[in-house]
Amino acid sequence: MKFVSRLILAIFITTLLFVSCSQEERFEGSFYYSPQNVKAGEEITVKYNPDSSNLAGKEDISLIAYLYSNKLENTVDVPITNNGKIYTGKIRTNENTLGVLLKFKSGNEIDNNNKDGYVVYITDHEGNPIAGSYAGYGAAYNRWGAYYIDMDRDKEKAYKLIIKDFTEHPEIKPIFLNTYFEVVSGIKPEKKEAIIKKELDELAKTNLSGVEELSAMADWYGRLGDEKLAEEYKTKLIENYPDSEFLENLRIKEFKKEEDVDKKIKMAQDFEKDFPNSENIDYLYDKIANVYRDDKDYNQALRFLQKNGDKTSSYRFYSVVKRMLDENADMNQALKIIELGVNRCRNELKNPSQEKPNYLSESEWQAKRKFYLGINLYAHGRVLYELDRREEALTAIEEATQLTNEEDDVINEFYAKLLIENGHYDVAMDKITEFIKTGYATAQMKDFLKEAYLNEKGTEDGFEAYAEQFEDAAKEKLITKLKNEMMLEPAPAFTLKDLTGTEVSLAKYKGKTVIVDFWATWCGPCLASFPGMKKSVEKYQDDEKVKFLFVNSWERVENKKQVASEFIAKNEYPFHVLLDDENKVIEKFKVSGIPTKFIIDKEGNIRFKSIGFAGSDDKLVEELSVMISLLN
Repeated sequence: MKFVSRLILAIFITTLLFVSCSQEERFEGSFYYSPQNVKAGEEITVKYNPDSSNLAGKEDISLIAYLYSNKLENTVDVPITNNGKIYTGKIRTNENTLGVLLKFKSGNEIDNNNKDGYVVYITDHEGNPIAGSYAGYGAAYNRWGAYYIDMDRDKEKAYKLIIKDFTEHPEIKPIFLNTYFEVVSGIKPEKKEAIIKKELDELAKTNLSGVEELSAMADWYGRLGDEKLAEEYKTKLIENYPDSEFLENLRIKEFKKEEDVDKKIKMAQDFEKDFPNSENIDYLYDKIANVYRDDKDYNQALRFLQKNGDKTSSYRFYSVVKRMLDENADMNQALKIIELGVNRCRNELKNPSQEKPNYLSESEWQAKRKFYLGINLYAHGRVLYELDRREEALTAIEEATQLTNEEDDVINEFYAKLLIENGHYDVAMDKITEFIKTGYATAQMKDFLKEAYLNEKGTEDGFEAYAEQFEDAAKEKLITKLKNEMMLEPAPAFTLKDLTGTEVSLAKYKGKTVIVDFWATWCGPCLASFPGMKKSVEKYQDDEKVKFLFVNSWERVENKKQVASEFIAKNEYPFHVLLDDENKVIEKFKVSGIPTKFIIDKEGNIRFKSIGFAGSDDKLVEELSVMISLLN
């Protein structure tokens, strides 16, 4: 009897343990966290099951957490463990945390809860989100979430969250003024001035003292044209917060207006003294280096970078030398500049001169520093090649491909070229076929592969079949990738005037596949993408089923039409340009950065969204072609 009792007890305990473990690991959907009521400063345990997400079957899943207050405060890598299907990680909040947004990633793929981010609110003793939790989430929807988590930039959602918080906690309004006014300007453009003025006048009656409140009052009164009140709040800032971000921005505006380079240098030096911890110091010194670069005064550029290279960004050396390479300038001079850049980047990788930016995790920050070293080494290799130092060039480029994870097709192409010219045909074949398979190759790569094949095999026999297997694998990989990225959202209706003054409506093109490309004349990546977009337009110029619209938006000049027209005419681009003068259409499409392309199907639904430019014309044309073919 005792044996039976003990056996029953043992079974009961085992079952209890099993049920307890099972219940701990079981949750609906992909995401769960505990405790459900999180206090500021507490640790959060996160559980994630990727089976029903786009990361299903992926390996090396990682987790990044974004701790926010009224703005993004910090970004952290979260160590996670895998127990079967469930990933578990722990995040420590701090006393200022209002909420946490999370994204899971594997390689270049991310799960961000269908563009909303996985959110954890900080709660009060009754379990309700504390004051500012909703509004802070709204701030992410308004701006920073789009940049760092790939959330949709959704001002409507932002507005609802902010108003909900303001209604329940009106005391938080002063610290969210800037975000609130930006959101109102986007969704209620006709009423924005009246709404903003009313809010400002109401707050002006209170005793505002914080730096963020005073900055918002000075800024927005200035935007409304009330210079007297703007100056009043600016004076308070100078008296109480002489190192405020608002005053930094005023000095930067003055710096931008100055055209004399010697005066710009003096302004940058004074700025550095007054704001020694500012993240904008490198921006000012970068702009000065750009003046010398754009004037083709490379002697002065070298002297400036020798003296101030620790104050510019790591990217600036590459930028100057790339222009010198494009213009066949003095390569000995270019070598001195890029050697400064490589040394600077190596030092930054080992011992960063600045603190980690709040928008990058430690791993992302290190990856960024590696990338900058990689592109500087690429420029170094290019210069060495021009100086006929081919073996040294190969060494530099080999390291550059490693630091950029073999994901930059321009660097990969030059690496392939150097391998062949240095007689490393077997290595060239291995590397080129890998680049083709992974999708980080250029059209030129096939010719390089053929040359390597001929030298290695002694004949061209069998080459086409050999190359085709890798091209087919790359094409299939691209198709699979794009199919996974397909979406189905109604495209916002719009009617805009083109450069001839003719009104053009998106509805006019129903029944066609439409590519809508948002751009601006000041946007470097936009302009860099245009040769590839020109190839795409010309490829489909006789296809009545495909239409390209280039929407000029976010321009920073008064004569927007003239600037856009002159740019298109000067470059002889065969683009149908529409003018989004008031930025209403770009807001409707929730664009977070340009260039952004939307591929719209025959029924008027957005099926693909492409942000930025990867740097390869061939890749751009191929991706657009596959997108179009999937819809036709």
